[in-house]
Amino acid sequence: MSETPVLGIAIVGVGGIAASHMAALRATDRARLACVQDMDRARARQVALQEDCAVEDTLDAVLARDDVEAVIVCTPNLTHEDIGLAVLRAGRHLLMEKPLAMTAEGADELGRTAEERGLVLAVGHSHRFSAQGRAVHEAVASGAVGVPRFVRIVMNGGWIWPGWQAWVLDPAVSGGHSLHNGVHLTDLASWWIGERPDTVFATGQAVTSRALDISDYLVIELGFPGGAAAVCEVSRAERPRRAAYLEFTVVGTDGVLRRTWDADGIRAWLEEGLAMWAPDGAAGDVFVAEIDAFAAAIRGEAPAVPAVADAVDAVRVAAAAEESLKTGRLVRREEVRR
Repeated sequence: MSETPVLGIAIVGVGGIAASHMAALRATDRARLACVQDMDRARARQVALQEDCAVEDTLDAVLARDDVEAVIVCTPNLTHEDIGLAVLRAGRHLLMEKPLAMTAEGADELGRTAEERGLVLAVGHSHRFSAQGRAVHEAVASGAVGVPRFVRIVMNGGWIWPGWQAWVLDPAVSGGHSLHNGVHLTDLASWWIGERPDTVFATGQAVTSRALDISDYLVIELGFPGGAAAVCEVSRAERPRRAAYLEFTVVGTDGVLRRTWDADGIRAWLEEGLAMWAPDGAAGDVFVAEIDAFAAAIRGEAPAVPAVADAVDAVRVAAAAEESLKTGRLVRREEVRR
């Protein structure tokens, strides 16, 4: 039996999050880093030297390489649509760092292009690959807590952005905090509940400084067609800077799942009594699992995670949250056209 060929992957954009993808590529035997490219050519060359891979000066040169079967895009959110379309039109599979695009229309266009060309399009909703994320999804899907009626997710952490000039802080480039970080939580809530929300309300604050153009503390409330609700709280304004905190509650008709602090496992109150899980959701394992799932989808072994329709909807929900932040009103997801 012939061995499955190792997937040749290029990374476009070698900034912060790219390091996690590169570490995952070193750890997996399903894919390898073939080359890197970045607008900062000196930085790209340094990374290529460290990773022992090729380097190209332009995206066109990356897409012309015979050893590149797929591309991971780790560039600022504003560039996702144009770069993603170029990758797909060149016949390469695409793993896009979240969010898929800055607008719902852009996300739709990427999804259509991938489908028309028979290519795999995956999006870096990495919390779907964490041990705790999967454990909750499996528990809910098994019927352990009955029908989910309420989800609360809290992911609060310290300031991780490099400085006041970071592109994430410019809503014209990042789309705002709902699109950049909040999208992780709203995607998890929708995945656990098993529906896409139809109403969105958001409120936020610029906690670190009033000069910020984004809300570094944000709460997004979701309403679902079946009557369920979710509250998603995300912050990058905590002290100390290295702070990281995760809490969640899933309430169903027949039980409750809870994680109340970071040293805690997942506790489940069910009719049979108390059950517990102790997954740690280590970040390294998350990115390896994400790469392996991407490779499996390309080889036809499994569907892409998340489904493209879910990733597109995550953009629409995040755009609705940003609209709610601006207007102070509840926004229906289908109202978002931008």
